[in-house]
Amino acid sequence: MFVLSISLCALVSLVYSDPQEFSPAVCVANVCYSLKREARKFNMARTSCKKAGGDAMTVSTTVAAEAIAVLLQRVNADPSSHFWLGLQLHQRTCPSNSSRLRGYRWVSGDNDTDYTNWGSVSEECGPRCVTVSGRDLWVDRPCNKKANGVLCEYRYNSSCEPLTLHNSSTTFVTPFGARSSELTRLPRGTMAEVSPSNISLQCNGTLGWVGYGPGPWVCQVNNGGCKHTCQEGPPPKCSCHGGYRLDSDGLSCREVDPCEEEKCAHSCQNRDGKAVCSCDSGYALDADHKSCIDINECLSNPCEHNCANTKGSFQCICRKGYVMSQDGKCEDINECPQNVCEHKCSNTLGGFKCSCESGYDINPDDPTKCVWYCDSSSCRARCIDDECTCPPNFILNDLTKLCDDIDECQFQCQGHTCTNFPGDFKCECREGYEHNQNGVCEPEGSGDNFMSEVPTFKPTAYPIPASAGLSLSVVLGTIFAIAVLTLICAGVGHHLFKKRGKWQTSTKYKSANVEEDVNLSQVTTGDNCQHQYSSEKCNVGT
Repeated sequence: MFVLSISLCALVSLVYSDPQEFSPAVCVANVCYSLKREARKFNMARTSCKKAGGDAMTVSTTVAAEAIAVLLQRVNADPSSHFWLGLQLHQRTCPSNSSRLRGYRWVSGDNDTDYTNWGSVSEECGPRCVTVSGRDLWVDRPCNKKANGVLCEYRYNSSCEPLTLHNSSTTFVTPFGARSSELTRLPRGTMAEVSPSNISLQCNGTLGWVGYGPGPWVCQVNNGGCKHTCQEGPPPKCSCHGGYRLDSDGLSCREVDPCEEEKCAHSCQNRDGKAVCSCDSGYALDADHKSCIDINECLSNPCEHNCANTKGSFQCICRKGYVMSQDGKCEDINECPQNVCEHKCSNTLGGFKCSCESGYDINPDDPTKCVWYCDSSSCRARCIDDECTCPPNFILNDLTKLCDDIDECQFQCQGHTCTNFPGDFKCECREGYEHNQNGVCEPEGSGDNFMSEVPTFKPTAYPIPASAGLSLSVVLGTIFAIAVLTLICAGVGHHLFKKRGKWQTSTKYKSANVEEDVNLSQVTTGDNCQHQYSSEKCNVGT
């Protein structure tokens, strides 16, 4: 109990307010008491205590009773004045002499006490409330009757020792509104206003006094809040030991980081106070030990095919005809299922090769296509329904459905030596003539551009087919027309000479009956030159 440990003199660790203050206060250990001089009924007076964080005062010890005596003396209370305590008799309850509190209870709910100081007590039943008079006696009265004021009680879980500062004065403002400069114990949350430095400190209980606002504060209080050294002002200033730097709050000290000064390109490590720079993967430290340069990984041939260096890394690229697998390897693409060849397809590493069926060859203009050819003077025509076609420089025989080679030498080479081949021919120039760029024989030196060697038009075994073949009936029809025209011209000439009487002739002209059985057939076309990946080419019939 407080009575056993604290004497009355020690009690006046009591908090006195300034004379002009309306509500004086007293603090003992972690409990504070104040007196509010406001004429109110009990419930309203108790509410004013609660608003400040407390309640109506309980007086269960002599320490609390002594605090009341100090407060009454401080306001120079009139003996007839009355101030509410936190003691009441509840409704439908009557006084009883069987207990020290006579049936009354504290607002905290209990009825224990080590101290009472009853004056006159009414026998009326509740509700009744208790006041303390100016003579420090307990007197009961109706709760709905106004008293001169109320005694409040505030409890805290920690407190601070008062500040003792040289050449400074301090005013304390408690959380419940009391203001004093003569405090010996301060509840947590009390503000200390220090003059003339105009700084504020706050009681933080077990942490003591801490600055309220930017520091540092007075060096005499917790080193001014400085982590290392506090230098007296005005104004006070914090400083740090060697190897440390004052932080932005002006109080803390942090170890100096050499990496802040080194400015490494990528990353930095503080090793025993020395900055050590390092680079990200794919980079190497430059000669200045700060910058980072890209490593060309392609120099070590990390890829199966091609390699492309990138910033901090590299990329593998497969050659044409290959695709990158999930394990980073280049796998051959099988193009044949994509029908890239007209006839047959063989897959190869990185590509494919086309081939043709019998009677066809690779088209040199498109290696994926196949062309039809005849390698003799006669071959079977290609017929679809009634439409038949032949390779170029071959003529269709409508009767046999065969393709017969045309002898181009009958109307080519213009008097020079001509050699016929199946589907082709070759001109050899006479002496004094040479081939020009188009393969035509012309006198030597007559062209603007001469070839160093006479071109040889050597036919291949597989001439390129034309889009249509000539029918034998068409050729015979042409010969017949030429013969008839010749006979007509001869007859006209004979008639003219006879009319002039220059000679007589007994010769009788009889035109040949060449109009018998001339079969005509339609000239059709069929372009079948196709392609394959091969070095062979189709020859063009002239």
